[in-house]
Amino acid sequence: MQSLTVRRLSKRYILGTKQRQELWALRDVSFSVEPGEILGIIGPNGAGKTTLLKVLSRVTPPTEGRVVGVGRVVPLLSLGAGFQQEVSGRENVFLNAALYGIPAAIVTSRLDSIIEFADIGDFIDVPVKRYSSGMYLRLAFSVAINMNPDILLADEVLAVGDIDFQERCLERVSQAGRDGMTVLFVSHDMAAISRLCTRVLWLNAGEIVKIGDPDEVIAEYQNASWSMTGRRLKDSRSGSHKNAAGEVLFVILTAADGREVGAVRAEDEVFVKIGLRINVCDDITVRFVLHLNAHGTLVFRVRSDFFPVNETGVHVTTIRIPPNLLAETIYSASIDAVLVRGGTEKFPLAAFNALSFQVFDPSTTRRDKLGGLVSPKLDWTFDPQPQGTGATSGA
Repeated sequence: MQSLTVRRLSKRYILGTKQRQELWALRDVSFSVEPGEILGIIGPNGAGKTTLLKVLSRVTPPTEGRVVGVGRVVPLLSLGAGFQQEVSGRENVFLNAALYGIPAAIVTSRLDSIIEFADIGDFIDVPVKRYSSGMYLRLAFSVAINMNPDILLADEVLAVGDIDFQERCLERVSQAGRDGMTVLFVSHDMAAISRLCTRVLWLNAGEIVKIGDPDEVIAEYQNASWSMTGRRLKDSRSGSHKNAAGEVLFVILTAADGREVGAVRAEDEVFVKIGLRINVCDDITVRFVLHLNAHGTLVFRVRSDFFPVNETGVHVTTIRIPPNLLAETIYSASIDAVLVRGGTEKFPLAAFNALSFQVFDPSTTRRDKLGGLVSPKLDWTFDPQPQGTGATSGA
């Protein structure tokens, strides 16, 4: 039996008072979730993700459609909602649990586990108005997850808090899924979605774009998002990308099979293709400059040899970026070219921030991320040394 079934769910809002406008935050959304399944929900801001969870948690009613769920639902839409600032953390545990319909006797039996996971020690008897934001969030999450719901609705619970807290949240949600809890997990963190979820639902403008295997859906979503970003950058680039001798037509990132992409895994081989229209030229050299983000720290710059140009028209130069070189971050690329005629006459071209793309590694956790400008995989050796040889020489 399915834990949760959504059938043709729609939610409409009426905006404005004088000129009333309709906004469909959700439109004909249908899916089912099995017990123990962790369904990731992704999409851009305004896609309808939070509205979907609000409808499922009965915070707001749907305009059309039906939701059928089996078991107790605990929504984590806003960590700490319902906490009373003037009373202690211990009292707030009982108050918050009561909002979920949990009897005080059950809360008492789980209180030690709640306090241990929240890791706030003696502060449990201090008014929450004296808590730091981290303590507040840890206690709120601990209350919700320790109520052992049948269905957990989590909206961006990893967007706040320190890395240790986020890692513990991820592991606890993962364990809850293995124990049979159904989880709907909304996040913009694609690495967490890939690591945690068994299926992923991609929403855009209130409609389902795709639902299926996490790696497949995430890859398509990332490519769609970053390809659009790259196009905006290319369309609005500054610099002298056109002159009498030639023009920069495009700068795109492609996978090994030739598909244009906007986000790539660190382990993938990718190619930067630069399209040039050449009107007058004998030789050309092209430079590729990679930065962190737009106008960020320089990662590297490389320049080609001089290529002979035997005929006018469109030419494409391709740069191969090997796998396991780039770090998990967002990069921005600029290019410039020098067209030479007659050995001395030069025509410069430039396209600043002509390409933006993201590199990600779904296999790493937050603790594993190395950071840096690049993150190459280097060859290591580890060999025992014969006794008496010494590993170093002294002065």
